[in-house]
Amino acid sequence: MVAGLVGAFLTSIYTFRMIFIVFHGEEKIHAHAGKGITHHLPLIVLLVLSTFVGALITPPLAGVLPAGEFGEGGKVALEITSGVVAIVGILIAAALWLGDRQRVTRVANSAPGRFFGTWWFAAWGFDWLYDKVFVKPYLGIAWLLQRDPLNALMNLPALISRIANKGLVVSENGYLRWYVASMSVGAVVVLALMLVI
Repeated sequence: MVAGLVGAFLTSIYTFRMIFIVFHGEEKIHAHAGKGITHHLPLIVLLVLSTFVGALITPPLAGVLPAGEFGEGGKVALEITSGVVAIVGILIAAALWLGDRQRVTRVANSAPGRFFGTWWFAAWGFDWLYDKVFVKPYLGIAWLLQRDPLNALMNLPALISRIANKGLVVSENGYLRWYVASMSVGAVVVLALMLVI
């Protein structure tokens, strides 16, 4: 329950931070109005599903909040608490990101703000950890196996095909004397094999 309330609080802060920056901040690029069926059709589908299909779900919060644990009065109190937590998050986001944003700029330019800003923009170090735990070992194993003898054996048929192709290019040239010579050499090889066996 506490984790859900903290999640609702953080979600309201970052969602309204995004809204305030995008719709109330400095315009970086000019957005054009969406037109045509590719814009309107997804919106119509979302409208129908969220409005009409959502209204058919009764009751809307059945099974979401733990009714047995708190009783009916506790459930209502929890619903009110979650709403208050979300509104407090919206108010904090408005205080920080609406207007000239001096508080956010001061916090971001402080030493802890720069540290946490760098840490958060580096995905909390997960990219670094993923690189060390998965990417580097994989590249190391790949480097060790690049001279694998089994891999060289897999390339052997291709090498034999290239050598055979060069031999055929020399012998299959359209001259009659090459064909007579190759048939004679073949006949001698067959006779020699028959005498040996």
